[in-house]
Amino acid sequence: MTITATPSVKEGCLLVRGKVVSTGVPENVVVSPVGSGAAFIGATSTAPSSRHVFSLGVLGEGYKFLSLFRVKIWWMIPCVGKSGSEIPIETQMLLLEAREESVLLDETSSGPNTEDTFYVLFLPVLDGQFRTSLQGTPINELKFCIESGDVNVQSSQSLEAVFINSGDNPFELIKNSIKILEKHKGTFSHIENKKIPAHLDWFGWCTWDAFYTEVNPQRIEEGLQSFMEGGCSPKFLIIDDGWQETVNEFQKEGEPLIEGIQFATRLVDIKENNKFKSSGSDNSCIDLHDFVDVIKDKYGLK
Repeated sequence: MTITATPSVKEGCLLVRGKVVSTGVPENVVVSPVGSGAAFIGATSTAPSSRHVFSLGVLGEGYKFLSLFRVKIWWMIPCVGKSGSEIPIETQMLLLEAREESVLLDETSSGPNTEDTFYVLFLPVLDGQFRTSLQGTPINELKFCIESGDVNVQSSQSLEAVFINSGDNPFELIKNSIKILEKHKGTFSHIENKKIPAHLDWFGWCTWDAFYTEVNPQRIEEGLQSFMEGGCSPKFLIIDDGWQETVNEFQKEGEPLIEGIQFATRLVDIKENNKFKSSGSDNSCIDLHDFVDVIKDKYGLK
């Protein structure tokens, strides 16, 4: 019997390299081959909506996973685990590891898997006007959520919601998968086909972890001076959140910060706030533009 690497669904099981990755896969799940050994996973619904959550069945045992998930709208962090219940919502990448001692079963055998370690990659992707993310459930289901973010943009299906591929080397697997998606989607370029900006080879400093929103010109200069004295002056600087003119109607001056209300902060002007006007240790800089010119000249920033 020939076993191919291309993912497929057979008798309610999601199979990769002939191994059962999940069971109880619903009949509305569709697998479409793409590239060599890879596929798209999608699903259909009986009614259109701007948001659907589809099940990919219950994950088997005997593997470890690494996921990257959005812990905040703008921030993604890793998570590792051994069961589907540990997969966070808003997962943007899921990498499964199946080892020799895995209890994932062959299609035609009730014995344990005796092959070498291999990896299965799930990548939620954009499908038309819909974005996708993965999530686990308390009963170890793996689900994918598609949403347009607009109640007026609806669909009853998404056939290319999740890209799935497998390989023996996780690094090559991820690289090759991105190349397949690059060719198929035609909406982005792999890093090998991009011109790398020169500043990526420079040492840089971002003010966020040092000052958070309390950043000001004096503190920036103190930081740059300390780098210079330490013999590792940065060549580029990111002045992070804290220089804009903002307002928060829910935060009262002098009152302790309540977790969550910082997200109600609104931008009210595109110009710098008062901290960056008449700035500098001797108030020699009149605005942010002037301050940037001064520190570029003084500290060798590019």
